[in-house]
Amino acid sequence: MRREFDLGPEDVRALEALGRSWETVCLAGVRWLFIQRYPVPPGFNHAEVTLALRLDTYPGGLIDMAYFHPPLARMDGKVVNNLSTLAIGTRTFQQWSRHYGWKEGVDSLARHLRRVRSWLTHEFRKR
Repeated sequence: MRREFDLGPEDVRALEALGRSWETVCLAGVRWLFIQRYPVPPGFNHAEVTLALRLDTYPGGLIDMAYFHPPLARMDGKVVNNLSTLAIGTRTFQQWSRHYGWKEGVDSLARHLRRVRSWLTHEFRKR
């Protein structure tokens, strides 16, 4: 796996705790973290995806949104809101537009990953 830029030791520990392969890559001047075989909760059309996180301003600034390849859909046919697509390298990712108030010095990669997990699981609380 590529390591084109370094993450801090706490971030590396959080990623290693996932037990998934990951890499840091610079594409067209953008810093990306890719987590392979990221587990998706039941109810979606895929059990595992590649999760991409844009880390342009991190660690000094926020991590915003999440990007999935292949795209996710609910198996019950209900629509997932606030989605778009984005080409990252040679693949097209599904962007989940989810925003929150980033608190520098409090928020981290580990907290963002917990939020991503929450976005996925809370999707099924919608009516």
